[in-house]
Amino acid sequence: MTDAPAELCNCTALRQTARHVTRLYDDALEPVGIGVNQYAVLSRLDKFGPTAIQPLAQALVMDRSTLGHLVRPLEQRRLVSLTVSEQDRRSRLLVLTAEGRALLARARPLWAEAQSRFETTFGAAVASDLRSVLKRVASVDFKTKAARRARQGAGS
Repeated sequence: MTDAPAELCNCTALRQTARHVTRLYDDALEPVGIGVNQYAVLSRLDKFGPTAIQPLAQALVMDRSTLGHLVRPLEQRRLVSLTVSEQDRRSRLLVLTAEGRALLARARPLWAEAQSRFETTFGAAVASDLRSVLKRVASVDFKTKAARRARQGAGS
């Protein structure tokens, strides 16, 4: 299959690549019992501190329900906790616990090894360029279904 022509569909190519690279990082993080998506949550909380669910989901470019599925096992393992915001008692903040920090400290070298394998395979400059392009792709505001429906309705 490796000599098959490149995908014509951008979405398919991105999803296949994402699954392939996710496997690399998930395999590397297996010894600490988390996947790369959970690692991203823990790492983000470590870097930015307690964060409300919606802004965290937006920063990770995922919807709230997906984030909720990732967070539940982290809560059960006491790696994160939900607390009430002191500024807005209606808001809940996700907080990295001491156990979460300890696990993250064990996970970082495993993540770094996966990162190094990727960069060794493709080169540091190519990997950096790829991250830049992918960040641009992730930040583009493609029109949503609701916007398309509104345009179609306005044209009728």
